[in-house]
Amino acid sequence: MPVVAQYGDALAGKVIVDISNPFNSTFDGLAHREETSIAQEVAKAAPASASVVKAFNTVFRHVLEKGRPNVFLAGDNPQAKANVEGFIESLGLRPLDVGGLKMAHWLEGAGVVTVGLANHGVGNLDFALSITELPV
Repeated sequence: MPVVAQYGDALAGKVIVDISNPFNSTFDGLAHREETSIAQEVAKAAPASASVVKAFNTVFRHVLEKGRPNVFLAGDNPQAKANVEGFIESLGLRPLDVGGLKMAHWLEGAGVVTVGLANHGVGNLDFALSITELPV
């Protein structure tokens, strides 16, 4: 959170989008304690008027360049999430809201799952997690 502290008041009233994945050294788990996420820690360090939204961390960079993946997001401020959803849609992508900022921990866990799939189940980086809605 040093960058957040460094910019401090300049972040007041802004939306901070956390795209990070805090992997451990073997990329098979998270580097932080289970009860938190990087997004939650950023929210603690940011000015009270800033809003943090976790997004984009489950999509590999080159998949964003080539495809139209689902982008999962989490945050506590409805307007901030709506703004990020609008940005995601402007890129031709599908935003999917998973809930409040405490869900950022689980999005970070989904980042671990994508690396596991890339290394084992799928065997490459040319995929994205997605939601398939089934007809009723």
